Amino acid sequence: MKHLLYIFSLFFCLNYIQAQELREDDLGDVSDRFQSTFFEALKQKGIENYDKAIDLLIQCTKEAPNNASVYFELGKNYFELDQFQQAETALQKADKLKPNNPWVLEELYHLYKYQNKSSKAIETLEKLYYIKSFYAESLIEVYYQNGEYTKAINLINTLDTKYGIQKTREQLRHKIYTRNNNYNAQINYLKNKESLNPEDYKKLIYAYIKQKNITQGYNTALDFANKHPLSDDPYLFLYKHYLSNDNTKLAIEAMHRILKSNSLDDAEKFKLLDDFTEFTSNNLNLLPELEKALQLFPHKTIAGKLALLYGNSDTEKYTEYTEVATKNNSTDYEDLKLIGELLLQQGKIDEALKNSSKALELYPAQPVFYLQQAKAYNASNHAEKALKSLEFGLDYLIGDTVMEQEFYVQFAKAYQQMNDTKNEQKYLQKIKKLNG
Repeated sequence: MKHLLYIFSLFFCLNYIQAQELREDDLGDVSDRFQSTFFEALKQKGIENYDKAIDLLIQCTKEAPNNASVYFELGKNYFELDQFQQAETALQKADKLKPNNPWVLEELYHLYKYQNKSSKAIETLEKLYYIKSFYAESLIEVYYQNGEYTKAINLINTLDTKYGIQKTREQLRHKIYTRNNNYNAQINYLKNKESLNPEDYKKLIYAYIKQKNITQGYNTALDFANKHPLSDDPYLFLYKHYLSNDNTKLAIEAMHRILKSNSLDDAEKFKLLDDFTEFTSNNLNLLPELEKALQLFPHKTIAGKLALLYGNSDTEKYTEYTEVATKNNSTDYEDLKLIGELLLQQGKIDEALKNSSKALELYPAQPVFYLQQAKAYNASNHAEKALKSLEFGLDYLIGDTVMEQEFYVQFAKAYQQMNDTKNEQKYLQKIKKLNG
């Protein structure tokens, strides 16, 4: 109870302070009855009895029709009741009586923002900014949200000139350039800075990449690596550049540095290693290098892909990496798909069925898991169950002729098990038709 009384007292005091800010000499030359009514209105607002507060404040207007505090409080109470037009009228009256008061303007700004009246919200926030520079960051954000990018950048430039560069504004500047696809402006801004920190270099490389200016991006990454030798970030770009230009040796060196990094997060490392795995799938001579990389950054998903790459060429390594991959408890779509494929290849039918059931609970609209389930049922001579899975899965299959053919193969197998030659031939013909 004491806690509730404390909160109420605090709320009442805040309302009182706001009201007092609106007047130079308390409530002016008003009667004791007016003061009593006014403070009773603040009390009623404090206990969320907004209708009663409004009635009391309207009584106050009859005695003091030009009191800004009364109209300010009226506006706030109307706002609480979602009576937006009345709230705006009362707050505008308060602003007219006490021009450019930050309490009134801030309430008006929130009223307009709540109603998504962008132009009025911006106009009000601009007034607030000219009264107090405190509102500058909010104004930049509103300009950004409203697509007024030039105004936002101009205000950032003004504040940077006046107060110096600040991290939050730098982030806002980058967001604006990126949203507006204004990479020329981003590049010019960064190139004109006296020195570039690691974040600046990353933004500059990103801007060059978006412009497809790979040479400048590469030169910037090299400069980044030279100026900040302890940073691992430039090697994310250098790795990709070297790989794209068939300089596999330098690409692998960059990859090793990234995978050993203590500053880069696991998501970036996995993305890079997955990319190198894809590259290796077309360059199988690099399988030993992929193994070394996997030792630097062990990951069950990559282990599974490595197992598939070894396939029948190295049974021992295929088995080794399959064992690692199938111990993965991930709920990720790609992981579950990969595990299902490996389990089916190994003939671990019960485990494959468990994996497909788990996958379908999580991804009930993904046809690949119905297909894997059907394969497992067919492999265990449960043709009717296989057909049911195939029928469900086919409903979700759109525009993937390769998977569609796999479905028809499993349909044919199921009907073959059931000695239904007519339907078996039906699906074999569908396969022929797909193959042209």
